[in-house]
Amino acid sequence: MSAVIKAADVKPAQAPVHTCHWPGCEKVVAPALWGCQKHWFALPRNLRAAVWATYRHGQEVDKRPSTAYLGAAAAVQRWIREHLKETAP
Repeated sequence: MSAVIKAADVKPAQAPVHTCHWPGCEKVVAPALWGCQKHWFALPRNLRAAVWATYRHGQEVDKRPSTAYLGAAAAVQRWIREHLKETAP
């Protein structure tokens, strides 16, 4: 999907509230976005690209993401767990 998305996709939803997918982050983000700006750009470029490549317009509305999108999201969560483990004191 191109980086250009409709304004309706990025406006914060009235309900339900959608928060950043980074563990522990409670920042409210638009339903079409994976996470807040800080955490999105903390991810490696290849993982961000995989999330966008597998995103389907409207999946945040019908709650039916593709298997490929779920796989990309799972890869992101694995990376976060590994990265947090490496940076823990």
